[in-house]
Amino acid sequence: MVVRLGGYARISLDKDGEELGVERQRRDYRQVAGVRPGWEVARDYVDNDVSAFKRNVIRPQFEALLTDLESGVIDGVIAYDVDRLARQPRDLERLLDVFEARPNLVFCTVTNDLDLSTSDGRTMARVMVAFANKASADTGRRVARKHKELADAGKNGGGFPPFGWKDDRLTVDPAQAALITKAHDDLLAGTRMSTIVREWQAKDVQTSRNTGKPITRVAVRSILSNPRLAGFRAVKGEIHIGPGGKPVMGVWEPICTPERLEAVTVVLDGVRSQHRDNGQKGTNAYKYLLSGILRCAQCGARLAPNLRSSWTEGSNGSRFAYRCPPSTDNGCGKVSRAGEPIDSHILSLIHDAEARLKAPKSEAAEWSGAARLAEVEQELAELITAKREKKISAASWIAVVEPLEAERDELRHDRARHAVAAAQAADTLNLAEDFERLPIERQRAVILKHIKTVIVHPAGRGARKFNPDLLEVVWTAQAVF
Repeated sequence: MVVRLGGYARISLDKDGEELGVERQRRDYRQVAGVRPGWEVARDYVDNDVSAFKRNVIRPQFEALLTDLESGVIDGVIAYDVDRLARQPRDLERLLDVFEARPNLVFCTVTNDLDLSTSDGRTMARVMVAFANKASADTGRRVARKHKELADAGKNGGGFPPFGWKDDRLTVDPAQAALITKAHDDLLAGTRMSTIVREWQAKDVQTSRNTGKPITRVAVRSILSNPRLAGFRAVKGEIHIGPGGKPVMGVWEPICTPERLEAVTVVLDGVRSQHRDNGQKGTNAYKYLLSGILRCAQCGARLAPNLRSSWTEGSNGSRFAYRCPPSTDNGCGKVSRAGEPIDSHILSLIHDAEARLKAPKSEAAEWSGAARLAEVEQELAELITAKREKKISAASWIAVVEPLEAERDELRHDRARHAVAAAQAADTLNLAEDFERLPIERQRAVILKHIKTVIVHPAGRGARKFNPDLLEVVWTAQAVF
Protein backbone atom coordinates (compact mmCIF):
# COMPACT_ATOMS: atom_id res chain seq x y z
CA MET A 1 0.00 0.00 0.00
CA VAL A 2 1.37 3.41 -0.98
CA VAL A 3 1.40 6.08 1.73
CA ARG A 4 1.19 9.51 0.13
CA LEU A 5 2.93 12.08 2.32
CA GLY A 6 3.03 15.85 2.25
CA GLY A 7 6.55 17.13 2.83
CA TYR A 8 6.73 20.44 4.68
CA ALA A 9 9.76 22.74 4.57
CA ARG A 10 10.09 26.23 6.03
CA ILE A 11 12.75 28.78 6.82
CA SER A 12 12.14 32.13 8.53
CA LEU A 13 14.67 34.27 6.69
CA ASP A 14 16.04 33.93 3.18
CA LYS A 15 17.70 37.25 2.29
CA ASP A 16 18.91 36.14 -1.12
CA GLY A 17 15.74 34.26 -2.08
CA GLU A 18 17.76 31.25 -3.26
CA GLU A 19 15.78 28.69 -1.18
CA LEU A 20 18.95 26.86 -0.13
CA GLY A 21 17.65 26.20 3.39
CA VAL A 22 14.31 24.72 2.35
CA GLU A 23 16.05 22.71 -0.38
CA ARG A 24 18.25 21.05 2.26
CA GLN A 25 15.15 20.20 4.28
CA ARG A 26 13.44 18.70 1.21
CA ARG A 27 16.48 16.62 0.40
CA ASP A 28 16.73 15.26 3.96
CA TYR A 29 13.08 14.33 4.45
CA ARG A 30 12.85 12.77 0.99
CA GLN A 31 15.86 10.61 1.83
CA VAL A 32 14.13 9.42 5.01
CA ALA A 33 10.89 8.71 3.14
CA GLY A 34 12.80 6.78 0.49
CA VAL A 35 13.97 4.09 2.95
CA ARG A 36 10.48 3.46 4.34
CA PRO A 37 8.57 0.78 2.38
CA GLY A 38 5.57 2.18 0.51
CA TRP A 39 6.22 5.81 1.42
CA GLU A 40 6.33 8.52 -1.21
CA VAL A 41 6.34 12.31 -0.95
CA ALA A 42 3.35 13.20 -3.09
CA ARG A 43 3.75 16.96 -2.71
CA ASP A 44 6.10 19.51 -1.17
CA TYR A 45 4.56 22.31 0.90
CA VAL A 46 7.17 25.06 1.14
CA ASP A 47 6.95 28.34 3.08
CA ASN A 48 10.25 30.05 2.27
CA ASP A 49 11.23 33.24 4.10
CA VAL A 50 8.15 32.94 6.34
CA SER A 51 8.11 33.07 10.14
CA ALA A 52 6.15 30.50 12.18
CA PHE A 53 6.59 32.51 15.38
CA LYS A 54 5.00 35.84 14.43
CA ARG A 55 1.29 35.73 15.20
CA ASN A 56 0.18 38.00 12.36
CA VAL A 57 1.89 35.94 9.64
CA ILE A 58 -0.21 33.53 7.56
CA ARG A 59 1.71 30.62 6.05
CA PRO A 60 -0.07 29.74 2.80
CA GLN A 61 1.52 26.32 2.36
CA PHE A 62 0.95 25.32 5.99
CA GLU A 63 -2.73 26.17 5.55
CA ALA A 64 -2.81 24.11 2.33
CA LEU A 65 -1.17 21.20 4.17
CA LEU A 66 -3.85 21.21 6.90
CA THR A 67 -6.61 21.36 4.29
CA ASP A 68 -5.20 18.39 2.34
CA LEU A 69 -4.73 16.38 5.53
CA GLU A 70 -8.34 16.98 6.58
CA SER A 71 -9.74 16.12 3.15
CA GLY A 72 -7.68 12.97 2.72
CA VAL A 73 -5.65 14.18 -0.27
CA ILE A 74 -2.51 13.05 1.58
CA ASP A 75 -1.98 10.35 4.20
CA GLY A 76 0.47 12.10 6.48
CA VAL A 77 3.24 14.63 6.99
CA ILE A 78 7.00 14.45 6.89
CA ALA A 79 9.26 17.38 7.86
CA TYR A 80 12.79 18.03 9.02
CA ASP A 81 11.69 18.88 12.57
CA VAL A 82 8.48 19.67 14.39
CA ASP A 83 9.58 23.29 14.88
CA ARG A 84 9.49 23.71 11.09
CA LEU A 85 5.76 23.00 11.26
CA ALA A 86 4.93 25.06 14.35
CA ARG A 87 6.47 27.51 16.76
CA GLN A 88 3.16 28.70 18.14
CA PRO A 89 1.21 26.24 20.33
CA ARG A 90 -2.05 27.22 18.63
CA ASP A 91 -0.68 26.13 15.23
CA LEU A 92 0.41 22.80 16.69
CA GLU A 93 -3.04 22.26 18.23
CA ARG A 94 -4.66 22.73 14.83
CA LEU A 95 -2.38 20.02 13.45
CA LEU A 96 -3.05 17.73 16.43
CA ASP A 97 -6.81 18.15 15.97
CA VAL A 98 -6.46 16.69 12.47
CA PHE A 99 -4.41 13.72 13.72
CA GLU A 100 -6.92 13.03 16.50
CA ALA A 101 -9.75 13.06 13.97
CA ARG A 102 -7.79 10.77 11.61
CA PRO A 103 -5.73 8.35 13.79
CA ASN A 104 -4.33 6.50 10.77
CA LEU A 105 -2.38 9.51 9.53
CA VAL A 106 1.41 9.17 9.42
CA PHE A 107 3.77 11.71 11.01
CA CYS A 108 7.54 11.68 10.68
CA THR A 109 10.48 14.04 11.13
CA VAL A 110 14.15 13.67 10.27
CA THR A 111 15.40 14.57 13.75
CA ASN A 112 12.84 12.87 16.07
CA ASP A 113 10.31 10.05 16.11
CA LEU A 114 6.93 11.31 17.28
CA ASP A 115 3.67 9.41 17.03
CA LEU A 116 0.94 12.04 16.98
CA SER A 117 -1.74 9.39 17.10
CA THR A 118 -0.84 8.71 20.78
CA SER A 119 -1.27 10.87 23.86
CA ASP A 120 2.44 10.57 24.73
CA GLY A 121 3.47 11.64 21.24
CA ARG A 122 1.16 14.66 21.28
CA THR A 123 2.43 15.67 24.74
CA MET A 124 6.03 15.45 23.59
CA ALA A 125 5.21 17.57 20.52
CA ARG A 126 3.61 20.20 22.76
CA VAL A 127 6.73 20.31 24.97
CA MET A 128 9.03 20.64 21.97
CA VAL A 129 6.96 23.46 20.45
CA ALA A 130 6.78 25.25 23.82
CA PHE A 131 10.57 25.24 24.06
CA ALA A 132 10.89 26.37 20.42
CA ASN A 133 8.43 29.18 21.14
CA LYS A 134 10.46 30.30 24.17
CA ALA A 135 13.68 30.23 22.14
CA SER A 136 12.08 32.43 19.47
CA ALA A 137 10.75 34.85 22.09
CA ASP A 138 14.17 35.12 23.75
CA THR A 139 15.84 35.70 20.41
CA GLY A 140 13.22 38.32 19.54
CA ARG A 141 13.94 40.26 22.75
CA ARG A 142 17.69 40.19 22.14
CA VAL A 143 17.28 41.28 18.52
CA ALA A 144 14.83 44.06 19.49
CA ARG A 145 17.27 45.38 22.09
CA LYS A 146 20.11 45.29 19.58
CA HIS A 147 18.05 47.16 16.97
CA LYS A 148 17.06 49.80 19.53
CA GLU A 149 20.70 50.40 20.43
CA LEU A 150 21.55 50.73 16.73
CA ALA A 151 18.60 53.10 16.20
CA ASP A 152 19.55 55.27 19.19
CA ALA A 153 23.07 55.56 17.77
CA GLY A 154 21.79 56.42 14.28
CA LYS A 155 23.39 53.32 12.79
CA ASN A 156 22.03 51.05 10.09
CA GLY A 157 19.99 47.97 10.91
CA GLY A 158 19.68 44.74 8.98
CA GLY A 159 17.80 43.81 5.83
CA PHE A 160 18.38 44.78 2.23
CA PRO A 161 20.30 47.96 1.31
CA PRO A 162 17.82 50.85 1.08
CA PHE A 163 17.05 52.31 -2.34
CA GLY A 164 19.21 55.38 -2.94
CA TRP A 165 22.37 54.10 -1.27
CA LYS A 166 25.17 51.74 -2.19
CA ASP A 167 25.72 48.37 -0.50
CA ASP A 168 27.62 50.01 2.38
CA ARG A 169 24.31 51.79 3.28
CA LEU A 170 26.28 55.00 3.87
CA THR A 171 27.21 56.31 0.43
CA VAL A 172 24.56 57.72 -1.89
CA ASP A 173 24.03 55.86 -5.17
CA PRO A 174 24.07 58.72 -7.74
CA ALA A 175 21.77 57.03 -10.26
CA GLN A 176 19.13 56.04 -7.72
CA ALA A 177 19.36 59.38 -5.92
CA ALA A 178 18.77 61.15 -9.24
CA LEU A 179 15.60 59.09 -9.76
CA ILE A 180 14.36 60.04 -6.29
CA THR A 181 15.16 63.74 -6.75
CA LYS A 182 13.40 63.89 -10.12
CA ALA A 183 10.36 62.07 -8.72
CA HIS A 184 10.21 64.57 -5.83
CA ASP A 185 10.42 67.46 -8.29
CA ASP A 186 7.67 65.95 -10.44
CA LEU A 187 5.36 65.29 -7.47
CA LEU A 188 5.73 68.82 -6.16
CA ALA A 189 5.05 70.16 -9.66
CA GLY A 190 1.82 68.16 -9.99
CA THR A 191 2.81 64.91 -11.71
CA ARG A 192 0.69 61.92 -10.70
CA MET A 193 2.16 58.99 -8.80
CA SER A 194 0.87 56.66 -11.51
CA THR A 195 2.94 58.53 -14.11
CA ILE A 196 6.10 58.26 -11.99
CA VAL A 197 5.47 54.54 -11.41
CA ARG A 198 5.08 53.96 -15.16
CA GLU A 199 8.30 55.88 -15.84
CA TRP A 200 10.21 53.74 -13.32
CA GLN A 201 8.72 50.57 -14.73
CA ALA A 202 9.70 51.62 -18.27
CA LYS A 203 13.28 52.08 -17.01
CA ASP A 204 13.12 48.65 -15.29
CA VAL A 205 13.97 50.20 -11.92
CA GLN A 206 14.46 47.50 -9.28
CA THR A 207 14.78 47.62 -5.51
CA SER A 208 17.68 45.84 -3.79
CA ARG A 209 15.53 42.70 -3.63
CA ASN A 210 15.68 42.63 -7.45
CA THR A 211 12.64 40.39 -7.89
CA GLY A 212 12.72 40.85 -11.65
CA LYS A 213 9.09 41.99 -11.58
CA PRO A 214 7.95 45.56 -12.38
CA ILE A 215 8.30 47.87 -9.40
CA THR A 216 4.97 48.49 -7.66
CA ARG A 217 3.20 51.69 -6.67
CA VAL A 218 3.56 50.71 -3.00
CA ALA A 219 7.33 50.27 -3.38
CA VAL A 220 7.77 53.61 -5.16
CA ARG A 221 5.72 55.43 -2.53
CA SER A 222 7.75 53.82 0.26
CA ILE A 223 11.00 54.87 -1.42
CA LEU A 224 9.91 58.48 -1.97
CA SER A 225 8.65 58.95 1.60
CA ASN A 226 11.45 57.11 3.44
CA PRO A 227 12.55 59.28 6.44
CA ARG A 228 16.08 58.08 5.73
CA LEU A 229 16.15 60.35 2.65
CA ALA A 230 16.39 63.38 4.95
CA GLY A 231 18.96 61.70 7.20
CA PHE A 232 16.51 60.48 9.87
CA ARG A 233 16.93 57.08 11.50
CA ALA A 234 13.61 55.28 11.05
CA VAL A 235 12.08 52.25 12.76
CA LYS A 236 9.25 50.51 10.91
CA GLY A 237 8.86 53.49 8.61
CA GLU A 238 8.57 56.06 11.43
CA ILE A 239 11.20 58.59 12.54
CA HIS A 240 12.96 57.22 15.62
CA ILE A 241 12.93 59.48 18.67
CA GLY A 242 16.06 59.10 20.77
CA PRO A 243 16.50 59.16 24.57
CA GLY A 244 16.79 62.95 24.45
CA GLY A 245 13.34 63.31 22.94
CA LYS A 246 14.57 64.45 19.50
CA PRO A 247 14.66 62.66 16.14
CA VAL A 248 17.81 60.58 15.70
CA MET A 249 19.93 61.47 12.67
CA GLY A 250 21.67 58.66 10.82
CA VAL A 251 25.35 58.29 9.99
CA TRP A 252 24.73 58.13 6.21
CA GLU A 253 24.61 60.80 3.51
CA PRO A 254 21.12 62.33 3.13
CA ILE A 255 19.50 62.79 -0.27
CA CYS A 256 17.12 65.66 0.54
CA THR A 257 16.31 68.13 3.30
CA PRO A 258 13.73 67.42 6.03
CA GLU A 259 11.57 70.29 4.72
CA ARG A 260 11.52 68.84 1.22
CA LEU A 261 10.63 65.38 2.54
CA GLU A 262 7.76 66.88 4.53
CA ALA A 263 6.45 68.63 1.41
CA VAL A 264 6.62 65.41 -0.61
CA THR A 265 4.86 63.51 2.18
CA VAL A 266 2.02 66.04 2.18
CA VAL A 267 1.58 65.53 -1.57
CA LEU A 268 1.73 61.74 -1.22
CA ASP A 269 -0.83 61.76 1.60
CA GLY A 270 -3.15 63.77 -0.61
CA VAL A 271 -2.61 61.33 -3.48
CA ARG A 272 -3.35 58.35 -1.23
CA SER A 273 -6.54 59.95 0.08
CA GLN A 274 -7.73 60.85 -3.41
CA HIS A 275 -6.77 57.41 -4.72
CA ARG A 276 -8.79 55.74 -1.96
CA ASP A 277 -11.81 58.06 -2.14
CA ASN A 278 -12.11 58.04 -5.92
CA GLY A 279 -11.36 54.35 -6.34
CA GLN A 280 -8.95 55.15 -9.18
CA LYS A 281 -6.37 52.43 -9.70
CA GLY A 282 -3.53 54.61 -10.90
CA THR A 283 -5.33 55.71 -14.06
CA ASN A 284 -5.09 59.15 -15.59
CA ALA A 285 -8.35 60.85 -14.66
CA TYR A 286 -7.92 63.65 -17.23
CA LYS A 287 -7.27 63.07 -20.93
CA TYR A 288 -8.08 66.60 -22.15
CA LEU A 289 -6.27 69.74 -21.13
CA LEU A 290 -9.21 71.81 -19.90
CA SER A 291 -11.51 69.08 -18.57
CA GLY A 292 -13.23 70.42 -15.45
CA ILE A 293 -11.72 73.90 -15.89
CA LEU A 294 -14.21 75.31 -18.42
CA ARG A 295 -17.66 76.35 -17.19
CA CYS A 296 -20.85 77.20 -19.03
CA ALA A 297 -21.83 80.89 -18.75
CA GLN A 298 -25.51 79.96 -18.99
CA CYS A 299 -25.82 77.45 -16.15
CA GLY A 300 -22.37 77.23 -14.49
CA ALA A 301 -21.91 73.51 -15.25
CA ARG A 302 -18.43 72.21 -16.11
CA LEU A 303 -17.93 71.57 -19.82
CA ALA A 304 -16.90 68.05 -20.79
CA PRO A 305 -15.00 66.86 -23.88
CA ASN A 306 -16.97 65.12 -26.60
CA LEU A 307 -15.30 63.33 -29.52
CA ARG A 308 -18.52 62.78 -31.49
CA SER A 309 -19.77 66.36 -31.55
CA SER A 310 -21.81 67.70 -34.39
CA TRP A 311 -20.91 71.02 -36.04
CA THR A 312 -19.58 73.60 -33.56
CA GLU A 313 -18.24 77.13 -33.88
CA GLY A 314 -14.72 77.05 -35.30
CA SER A 315 -14.79 73.25 -35.53
CA ASN A 316 -12.87 72.85 -38.80
CA GLY A 317 -9.94 70.52 -38.10
CA SER A 318 -10.82 70.08 -34.41
CA ARG A 319 -11.06 66.50 -33.24
CA PHE A 320 -13.23 67.18 -30.22
CA ALA A 321 -15.46 69.74 -28.56
CA TYR A 322 -16.09 70.96 -25.02
CA ARG A 323 -19.83 70.79 -24.39
CA CYS A 324 -22.17 71.69 -21.59
CA PRO A 325 -23.90 68.51 -20.39
CA PRO A 326 -27.65 68.10 -21.00
CA SER A 327 -30.24 68.91 -18.37
CA THR A 328 -30.32 65.26 -17.32
CA ASP A 329 -26.71 65.71 -16.11
CA ASN A 330 -27.32 69.06 -14.34
CA GLY A 331 -26.35 71.19 -17.35
CA CYS A 332 -28.26 73.15 -19.97
CA GLY A 333 -26.66 71.72 -23.12
CA LYS A 334 -26.61 75.19 -24.78
CA VAL A 335 -22.86 75.78 -25.07
CA SER A 336 -20.53 73.78 -27.30
CA ARG A 337 -17.09 74.81 -28.58
CA ALA A 338 -14.32 73.26 -30.65
CA GLY A 339 -11.70 72.05 -28.22
CA GLU A 340 -8.39 72.70 -29.92
CA PRO A 341 -8.85 76.47 -30.54
CA ILE A 342 -9.73 76.97 -26.86
CA ASP A 343 -6.74 74.87 -25.74
CA SER A 344 -4.42 76.86 -28.01
CA HIS A 345 -5.72 80.23 -26.78
CA ILE A 346 -5.45 79.31 -23.10
CA LEU A 347 -1.91 78.01 -23.63
CA SER A 348 -0.89 81.32 -25.16
CA LEU A 349 -2.20 83.09 -22.04
CA ILE A 350 -0.31 80.68 -19.80
CA HIS A 351 2.86 81.23 -21.85
CA ASP A 352 2.65 84.96 -21.14
CA ALA A 353 1.99 84.31 -17.44
CA GLU A 354 5.00 81.97 -17.20
CA ALA A 355 7.19 84.55 -18.90
CA ARG A 356 6.15 87.15 -16.32
CA LEU A 357 6.96 84.71 -13.51
CA LYS A 358 10.50 84.38 -14.90
CA ALA A 359 11.02 88.13 -14.60
CA PRO A 360 13.22 89.26 -11.66
CA LYS A 361 11.20 89.41 -8.46
CA SER A 362 11.70 89.40 -4.73
CA GLU A 363 12.49 86.20 -2.88
CA ALA A 364 9.55 84.09 -1.75
CA ALA A 365 8.45 84.80 1.80
CA GLU A 366 9.90 82.49 4.43
CA TRP A 367 7.60 80.29 6.45
CA SER A 368 6.41 82.24 9.48
CA GLY A 369 6.11 79.34 11.92
CA ALA A 370 9.77 78.33 12.15
CA ALA A 371 10.46 79.98 15.51
CA ARG A 372 7.37 78.55 17.17
CA LEU A 373 8.07 75.06 15.83
CA ALA A 374 11.59 75.17 17.29
CA GLU A 375 10.13 76.22 20.67
CA VAL A 376 7.55 73.42 20.67
CA GLU A 377 10.13 70.77 19.71
CA GLN A 378 12.47 71.96 22.47
CA GLU A 379 9.64 71.88 25.05
CA LEU A 380 8.73 68.33 24.02
CA ALA A 381 12.34 67.19 24.28
CA GLU A 382 12.61 68.67 27.80
CA LEU A 383 9.36 67.01 28.86
CA ILE A 384 10.51 63.61 27.59
CA THR A 385 13.75 63.98 29.53
CA ALA A 386 11.82 64.97 32.66
CA LYS A 387 9.54 61.94 32.31
CA ARG A 388 12.48 59.57 31.84
CA GLU A 389 14.16 60.97 34.92
CA LYS A 390 10.86 60.69 36.86
CA LYS A 391 10.68 64.41 37.58
CA ILE A 392 7.05 64.55 36.42
CA SER A 393 4.14 62.13 36.87
CA ALA A 394 2.73 60.23 33.93
CA ALA A 395 -0.66 61.97 34.26
CA SER A 396 0.87 65.46 34.32
CA TRP A 397 3.25 64.57 31.50
CA ILE A 398 0.55 63.33 29.12
CA ALA A 399 -1.69 66.32 29.89
CA VAL A 400 1.06 68.70 28.72
CA VAL A 401 2.57 66.61 25.95
CA GLU A 402 -0.55 65.81 23.93
CA PRO A 403 -1.50 69.42 23.05
CA LEU A 404 2.15 70.21 22.26
CA GLU A 405 2.37 67.19 19.96
CA ALA A 406 -0.80 68.28 18.19
CA GLU A 407 0.59 71.81 17.73
CA ARG A 408 3.92 70.41 16.49
CA ASP A 409 2.22 68.17 13.94
CA GLU A 410 0.07 71.03 12.66
CA LEU A 411 3.09 73.33 12.39
CA ARG A 412 5.04 70.69 10.46
CA HIS A 413 2.10 70.15 8.13
CA ASP A 414 1.79 73.89 7.58
CA ARG A 415 5.53 74.11 6.83
CA ALA A 416 5.16 71.30 4.29
CA ARG A 417 2.20 73.02 2.62
CA HIS A 418 4.26 76.21 2.40
CA ALA A 419 7.11 74.26 0.78
CA VAL A 420 4.74 72.69 -1.76
CA ALA A 421 3.29 76.09 -2.67
CA ALA A 422 6.79 77.58 -2.99
CA ALA A 423 7.92 74.71 -5.22
CA GLN A 424 4.90 75.05 -7.47
CA ALA A 425 5.28 78.84 -7.66
CA ALA A 426 8.92 78.44 -8.65
CA ASP A 427 8.10 75.84 -11.29
CA THR A 428 8.43 77.93 -14.45
CA LEU A 429 9.15 76.49 -17.89
CA ASN A 430 9.43 77.35 -21.54
CA LEU A 431 6.08 76.22 -22.92
CA ALA A 432 7.33 76.10 -26.48
CA GLU A 433 10.15 73.72 -25.53
CA ASP A 434 8.92 71.79 -22.53
CA PHE A 435 5.14 71.79 -22.34
CA GLU A 436 4.40 69.11 -24.93
CA ARG A 437 6.75 66.68 -23.19
CA LEU A 438 4.96 66.95 -19.85
CA PRO A 439 2.31 64.41 -18.77
CA ILE A 440 -1.27 65.68 -18.94
CA GLU A 441 -1.59 66.14 -15.17
CA ARG A 442 1.56 68.30 -15.08
CA GLN A 443 0.26 70.41 -17.98
CA ARG A 444 -2.98 70.94 -16.07
CA ALA A 445 -1.02 71.82 -12.91
CA VAL A 446 0.78 74.57 -14.84
CA ILE A 447 -2.57 75.93 -16.05
CA LEU A 448 -4.21 75.75 -12.62
CA LYS A 449 -1.28 77.63 -11.14
CA HIS A 450 -2.54 80.66 -13.06
CA ILE A 451 -6.21 80.05 -13.81
CA LYS A 452 -9.09 79.08 -11.52
CA THR A 453 -11.64 78.61 -14.26
CA VAL A 454 -12.65 79.80 -17.73
CA ILE A 455 -16.29 80.80 -18.28
CA VAL A 456 -17.43 80.02 -21.82
CA HIS A 457 -20.17 82.23 -23.29
CA PRO A 458 -22.42 81.05 -26.14
CA ALA A 459 -21.28 82.04 -29.64
CA GLY A 460 -24.71 82.59 -31.09
CA ARG A 461 -26.41 80.93 -34.02
CA GLY A 462 -24.33 80.50 -37.17
CA ALA A 463 -21.01 81.69 -35.69
CA ARG A 464 -18.02 79.81 -37.10
CA LYS A 465 -14.95 81.88 -36.31
CA PHE A 466 -13.24 81.40 -32.94
CA ASN A 467 -13.81 84.47 -30.75
CA PRO A 468 -11.54 84.71 -27.65
CA ASP A 469 -13.71 87.52 -26.26
CA LEU A 470 -16.32 84.87 -25.44
CA LEU A 471 -13.90 83.27 -22.94
CA GLU A 472 -13.90 84.90 -19.50
CA VAL A 473 -10.72 83.88 -17.63
CA VAL A 474 -10.75 83.87 -13.82
CA TRP A 475 -7.11 84.15 -12.69
CA THR A 476 -5.63 82.89 -9.42
CA ALA A 477 -4.33 85.24 -6.75
CA GLN A 478 -0.71 84.44 -7.63
CA ALA A 479 -1.10 85.24 -11.34
CA VAL A 480 1.28 88.06 -12.27
CA PHE A 481 0.06 91.08 -14.35
